[in-house]
Amino acid sequence: MNIQEKNDKKETVLFSDQISFHEKENDQNTSFENNKNLTVENQNLKELLKAKEQQLNNHVNAIDTSNASIEFDLDGNILSVNKNFLEIMDYNEADLLGKHHRLLVDPAYSQSNAYQLFWSNLKKGIYQKDEFIRVAKNGKLIWLLGSYNPILDIMGKPYKILKLATDITLSKNQFLQLAVQAQEKEKRASELAIANKELAFQNEEKEKRAAELIIANKELKFQNEQKEQRAKELIIANKELAIQSKEKEKRAAELVIANKELKFQNEQKEQRAKELIIANKELAIQSKEKEKRAAELIIANKKLAAENILKEKRKVEKQKRAAELIVKNRELAYQEKRSKELTLAYDELKKAQEELESFSYSVSHDLRAPIRAINGYTQILIEDHIDLIDEDGKNMFNAIIKNSNKMGVLIDDLLAFSKLGRKQVSSANINMTALVNGVISDIAIEKDENNPIFELDELAPANGDPSLIKQVWVNLISNAIKYSKHKPETRIKITSTSKNNKIIYSIKDWGAGFDMEYYDKLFGVFQRLHSQEEFSGTGIGLAIVQKIVNRHHGTVWAESKLDEGAKFYFSLPDIKH
Repeated sequence: MNIQEKNDKKETVLFSDQISFHEKENDQNTSFENNKNLTVENQNLKELLKAKEQQLNNHVNAIDTSNASIEFDLDGNILSVNKNFLEIMDYNEADLLGKHHRLLVDPAYSQSNAYQLFWSNLKKGIYQKDEFIRVAKNGKLIWLLGSYNPILDIMGKPYKILKLATDITLSKNQFLQLAVQAQEKEKRASELAIANKELAFQNEEKEKRAAELIIANKELKFQNEQKEQRAKELIIANKELAIQSKEKEKRAAELVIANKELKFQNEQKEQRAKELIIANKELAIQSKEKEKRAAELIIANKKLAAENILKEKRKVEKQKRAAELIVKNRELAYQEKRSKELTLAYDELKKAQEELESFSYSVSHDLRAPIRAINGYTQILIEDHIDLIDEDGKNMFNAIIKNSNKMGVLIDDLLAFSKLGRKQVSSANINMTALVNGVISDIAIEKDENNPIFELDELAPANGDPSLIKQVWVNLISNAIKYSKHKPETRIKITSTSKNNKIIYSIKDWGAGFDMEYYDKLFGVFQRLHSQEEFSGTGIGLAIVQKIVNRHHGTVWAESKLDEGAKFYFSLPDIKH
């Protein structure tokens, strides 16, 4: 029997009861006028019931159109399934009708005590809701947000179970993909910061080496100039020595001739005395001319050496300037390349932030609109037509309002988690003892929770954003109180210790605890290790804690045993470092 047939049956029973009631009144009243009035009243009541039946059918059809639904008997056997569920899970009716609910869940879970408790609660009429993942017939993973609703008979006892679910696979995958992209962007930003530091260090080393090369080049240049000068002086000295040698040889030859002539002249003293005097005078004149020419050659050689030195200097300066231009051009090309890479990285980061803001806007507006509509229409039905709705209907409408409100809370928590990644983290010295005492004073205790007993040591100060760190303590202390409410006593111990330039804070409770086998789900978004009925919450508090601590370059972790309590740790930079 589907939802439409169930509602038709209920309306028929209600109408029959109303008709029987008025027929009895007609039998008791013998007045013709009263019978006439009752007939009119019955007619009006029939029309009103028919309108309400049509309106309720419209609402049921709308829910069946927009949601996947499947019906079970109290033993878990599948009675019916709508088209939406078959399309989402890639089944046909023959695959499911008459089969047990175990077909749709993990085999290990279907053999567990939790699964038995789940069906036991449904048989008692306890409503069940959660976000869960299922494997379709084609092997595809499907995320569903839905509920198991016990359907009550006219006696108020469950006689079958209706499951309603919404496919949230697309939004879930988009959210997970955005989270991965955000982590990648943060990693790239860290790598860019390290690369910039390395580039600055390399530039400083290059400048230092360039200065050393300039000094070495100047020293080498000076030494070369000294060597060239000495070489030129040696060349000039050798030339002068060669000239002097030639002059001496020449003079020696002349002296030989002169001696011969002198001998001849001695023989002919009287005849050539005058000629000898004239020859000596001519020899003196020639010697002066030679000395004059030698001096002119020395001056010309010095000028030529000076011009050669000047040419060498200009050549060295040109080579030096050309090398400097090549180095500068290479540095400019490298800087342009790094500038383009940084620009691309900035554009990617900006695009990711715009996509995240667009997603937040969609969540804030597009998802809230249908929730407000469901909540509003349901409230109108309760306020305007309360007398025409039985207790079963009232309970169903109240459940719709309650679940739409819960969906609103989930959206608010999701937006808070999304905005947390874009919030600027300030840095200040935090008096952690005073901060935790303030959080303890501000936390409200619910009626069914014990008044907690706090054991608070003197906490070491740390460095971080006070408002964000306060939110960490609010979430951890609230969880410790909430998961201890079923214990005779709620006791919470908070301590701190210093290790490796970090301050490690811990908060321990002796509450429900959790199974370490599911530790990997502990800090996930919307991940819960306890049922909604046992402990309320949206499953995003610990994800916010991990996000804040990670942005402070710290770490968060936990230890626990089921039903023996839990101990959470997180680290922050030491105020001394």
